Amino acid sequence: YDHLFATVQSFRNRRLLESQGPAHWEYAVLDEAHHVPAESYRELIASLRPHILLGLTATPERMDGESILPWFDHRVADEMRLWHAIERQHLVPFDYYGIHDGTDLSGLSWTRGSYSIRELEDNYLGNTRRANLIVSQFCEFYGDRSLARALGFCVSIDHAQFMAQSFRDAGIPALAVTSESPTDVRTNAASSLRNRAVNVLFTVDLFNEGVDIPEVDCVLFLRPTESATVFLQQLGRGLRLDTGKKTCLVLDFIGNQRR
Repeated sequence: YDHLFATVQSFRNRRLLESQGPAHWEYAVLDEAHHVPAESYRELIASLRPHILLGLTATPERMDGESILPWFDHRVADEMRLWHAIERQHLVPFDYYGIHDGTDLSGLSWTRGSYSIRELEDNYLGNTRRANLIVSQFCEFYGDRSLARALGFCVSIDHAQFMAQSFRDAGIPALAVTSESPTDVRTNAASSLRNRAVNVLFTVDLFNEGVDIPEVDCVLFLRPTESATVFLQQLGRGLRLDTGKKTCLVLDFIGNQRR
């Protein structure tokens, strides 16, 4: 091949490295390079011997504090942070609202820098008061909800399904898209949002990376997000440029947090 585009998994599993030899690849570009400390990425990079290795990432700081720079000769070739990209009009600006949701998370278990998913579920599942608040605030801040193309990030699959049903009960077309969704639902979800067959897609971590839906103009944070990396990834789903899109509405529903 002169040019090869592959996922890390395919490159390893199909032994594309061995078939051509590491010296065959002159220029290697690694997307989502913040994953490079992972074993699968380390093995791949250690096996390649390109003249140039370029890593791309929008979130270089890892939650575990491990630096990715040693893998790239401690050199940052170029840097453009999110706020600079907005200033240069590569991304749309956003209107951010932190909304108190009345939940108390201060007593929840805290392990390895995050809340217990099960205990978060206990707080959110069946919590119609909170769900109704989210629906009403979405309608109030967005305006004509029939025009919306929103992504809602939830704590679990059950929570995503609960929120989708809550929005449908309020007359807002919504869909939960998770790892358990049928293949046709996952395949058609983006087009359903684009053509407004649904106005809100609720998911867990499925849309953090590798998904590009420029039409998204509203992001709903429906769970605490302890990782700055995940927060920026999810925020970024709504900041892509699109014809006629001037801004992105961000609604972050915040409870009483662990100090």
